[in-house]
Amino acid sequence: MPTLDRLGDRLRAADARQERLLVVYLTLGDPLTDSLELAVAAATAGADVLELGLPTPGTQPRGADIASSFDRARQCPPGRLWELVRKLRARLPGTPLLSLVYPQTVADVGVDRLLELSAESGVDGLVLTDPDGQLTPSQVAAAGLSAVPLVRPGTDAARRRRLEDSARHLTYQALAERTGVRLDPAQVGRSAEAAALGATKPFLAGFGIRDEHDIRAVAAYAAGVVIGSELYRGLAAAEPATRVAWTEAAVRRWKAATRHSGTGLSGSELPGSEHAR
Repeated sequence: MPTLDRLGDRLRAADARQERLLVVYLTLGDPLTDSLELAVAAATAGADVLELGLPTPGTQPRGADIASSFDRARQCPPGRLWELVRKLRARLPGTPLLSLVYPQTVADVGVDRLLELSAESGVDGLVLTDPDGQLTPSQVAAAGLSAVPLVRPGTDAARRRRLEDSARHLTYQALAERTGVRLDPAQVGRSAEAAALGATKPFLAGFGIRDEHDIRAVAAYAAGVVIGSELYRGLAAAEPATRVAWTEAAVRRWKAATRHSGTGLSGSELPGSEHAR
């Protein structure tokens, strides 16, 4: 059976359409979003990639909105998390799925088991918040998955180049120190521009992106944008019966803002389709 490169294919397709990837974050097992229908609605409305949080017992995200989401999902049995991924993969066979991995996630699940479960359930890649930790990009690649190392603000040039070299498709450039930070609108574009200077590989931009203005500012420089905390703030304010519809409308607005008039990423920057799961 041929291997698939969902993430690379989606990246190249978006670039050909002069769009950037829209990555929507969801915490698995959170009652606020614990519906495959909401995830499917996000993808159908225009989310190119879904990033999935794994609320293991010891994982404590720093951003307030995502931390609250993890707290709500804390009672979800670990086995059910992976069952949700498998069901999501069955519902969305062509949509890239990325798992967000913290050091505590690795400690709770174990390196080998985390890689095994990720590959078996249909995950395409792992966003590594600590790429120099116990789970390394090379281990992720050896498991047939795409490593997406997080590059934090202030990372020196040598380390950033090393992280870029370890990523198959993309890195993840944090524009702020934690998720959910409310950046000055002008700062979003400046931070993305600074991240693009000297970059040798396409990157996703996240942490502090809230609306269409922010997305358009980032689209000039990044290969994609990540929306998470803003989604959760909107869902928390919406009536339960309207959350799917709210998500669809929000994702359509966000995706429309990823269209840009500048030049696309050069062919040399786009990864090939070999090796990927």
